[in-house]
Amino acid sequence: MFKKIVCCGIVLISILIGIFIYNKVSYVGEQVDPLTYFDEFKGNKNNLVYEDARVDTKEPIQIVDGKVFVSYLFANQYVNDRIFYDVNEKVLTMTNAREVVRLSEGENHISFAGIDGDYSIMTLGDTLYIEASILKDFFGVTIEKGVDDRLFIATNTSIPQTIATVRKKAKLRTHTMKKSTVVEVLSKGEKVTIYREEDGFIRVRSENGIIGYLPSDAVKKQETIDAKPIASVEPWQSNPLGETVKLMWDDMTTRAEKDWTTSKYARMKNVNVISPTWFEFEKEDGTVSDIATKSYVENAHSRGIQVWAILRHNFGEPELTAKILSSTSKRQYVINQLIDYAKQYELDGINVDIENIQDDISDVWVQFMRELYPQLKKEGLVVSVDVYTPSSWSGHYERGKVAESSDYFMVMAYDQHWSGSEQAGSVAELPWTEEGIIATLEEVPNEKLVLGMPFYSRLWKEGTNGLETKAYSMSSIAELIAQWGEQPTLDEVSGQNYVEHEQDGELYKVWIEDYESIHKRIALMEKYKLAGYAAWRLGYETDDIWDILSSIE
Repeated sequence: MFKKIVCCGIVLISILIGIFIYNKVSYVGEQVDPLTYFDEFKGNKNNLVYEDARVDTKEPIQIVDGKVFVSYLFANQYVNDRIFYDVNEKVLTMTNAREVVRLSEGENHISFAGIDGDYSIMTLGDTLYIEASILKDFFGVTIEKGVDDRLFIATNTSIPQTIATVRKKAKLRTHTMKKSTVVEVLSKGEKVTIYREEDGFIRVRSENGIIGYLPSDAVKKQETIDAKPIASVEPWQSNPLGETVKLMWDDMTTRAEKDWTTSKYARMKNVNVISPTWFEFEKEDGTVSDIATKSYVENAHSRGIQVWAILRHNFGEPELTAKILSSTSKRQYVINQLIDYAKQYELDGINVDIENIQDDISDVWVQFMRELYPQLKKEGLVVSVDVYTPSSWSGHYERGKVAESSDYFMVMAYDQHWSGSEQAGSVAELPWTEEGIIATLEEVPNEKLVLGMPFYSRLWKEGTNGLETKAYSMSSIAELIAQWGEQPTLDEVSGQNYVEHEQDGELYKVWIEDYESIHKRIALMEKYKLAGYAAWRLGYETDDIWDILSSIE
């Protein structure tokens, strides 16, 4: 019985595969109707192509009272993801370097990128639609019907268009093969938009909006239509600090007056920014806790040091972070509080240190920075952000997009091995640090990139309880090594000084952050012409570190 069932199953699968192959292959060399042939078009009342792509969304176009509306998914995924919709609060937000505008259902009068106008958004079923004129006016994307009225064609006028004339009757095919399926027959004199050449063929879009391939010699009289400028705003001044960033992160847990005559602050040399951990996501409604003091800012300013207060979150509560970032109103509440605090304490900037971002909230993380940046910049504040080095698990941090919405991008080039690591290792090997810089520079321009470097080491203990680790300041680890009586040696792999010590059946290991390692990190900063350095954290360094940092111009 079981064998019969298996045999029947195999026969059924073979039949289904045969039907699929027949439907796709039987048309090879024959002409088909593209609106029923291509899966992207099936089931829709109105279909859309964007440049040389068939738009694969449900009902991308709606016509209401004679106006063309496009689906939000098309606008966000195909045109520009700075068009952002909060489905829960039913608010559409658009951002640029200087502005944030929000639209609700119905007609909205907005001023954006130098244009004043009335624009509509609406919901049909469970889909948001936005007026096509929004794409035309602000993003340079026009939408019109093809010549035969069966397809809508979206064209990005902000890029040059190459137009050619068909020499003689020609068949537009699905692939770069002479006998592949025909999707349209073009007549002599018809116009096509050319996208690229492939194996003796050109990929084109016809006046009807049909996309396919023609032999390269099937067209003549190629001409280029110049790109049209789109609505835009002036970017903010680059390097607002006006010099190399020399920043100290200052870790605090309570509101307290700080004595700037103590060695922690008094021994600072050649520092132009200090960044205290003052603000943190506290409540689900977006309330930000505050432990700032005005006297701290006054002390810094009296020494010519700017204060970029840190906004951080509770690393152990990613759900709280997600709830705040996922809400338009909560994001704005956070921004409003930061602006108020900046005025109250006379801050110079905000340093955003929101870590542990999960993949499913990457889009709202980026959106938060896009909404934060123009509003803080209007208040004269410097905006910086702290992000991990690139890795297989952190690609969703969208470094390029976040860098666009910040003045400075601090790459946290440490914690290569951390408290949760399964094996002992350096906090930040020098080759690993350089690889992180190189990878980050693929997304972030060097004039914005600030090298985050550690002033701490990790002591690893391998023994009866397995692997244990603890962070030590530079002076603390130096004292411990001196007590052991061990002599550090250069570890070729990490490029750092290294010590091993056995005691009571336990093996201790430490890759040392010291004068030599910091000197090498600064050399990397200068090699790649980065915007500066940021050190975690003030008070963990030894006195000789200031000799290195004092030499930076």
